[in-house]
Amino acid sequence: MDKYNEEEQTLEKLATGNDQVWKEFYDNHRSAFRLFFIKQAELDPEDAITLFHEAMVIMHRKITNRELTAPLSSKLRTFLFGIGKMLLKKRGQNPDNWTDEIPDVPVEPESESIEEQQAKADFVRRLLHLVGEPCRELLEMHYIRGYVWEAVAREMNISNAGAARRRGFSCLEKLREILNSKM
Repeated sequence: MDKYNEEEQTLEKLATGNDQVWKEFYDNHRSAFRLFFIKQAELDPEDAITLFHEAMVIMHRKITNRELTAPLSSKLRTFLFGIGKMLLKKRGQNPDNWTDEIPDVPVEPESESIEEQQAKADFVRRLLHLVGEPCRELLEMHYIRGYVWEAVAREMNISNAGAARRRGFSCLEKLREILNSKM
């Protein structure tokens, strides 16, 4: 039986371009990739995620164009991490002193209890109510619901995205002041 049979089955599913399969592959490898490159290449978290996205684009292209096919000589994770290493090498960073071992999960994620998560969420809700309605609405739109600044400006009748961003910064400053006064 082939050593990478399960990996090859995943490869075939990915080659179809199925969005759900790619989302699952993305979700399964994002954290490990990010943590590996933060630790090994000393990247900051944003750069590690950017590198992950670039590596995923290359991986997607290679798989959907059938440049990567069975039989595999290693796990798909190893190919993905290898692409990340090559991208860094092209940028002038030297991965030669890194460990060759790519861990399944480099660091166990810290987990919070449901009670801790609920307590933090309640605390943030109380803070948002103290900051006032316009600021609460603006901060919720951008940071909780994920609106881009242009959409926040349009929804709140603010002249432009820059003005919405400045107002958001002022609201965050108010929030920090309230937080500092509570401590």
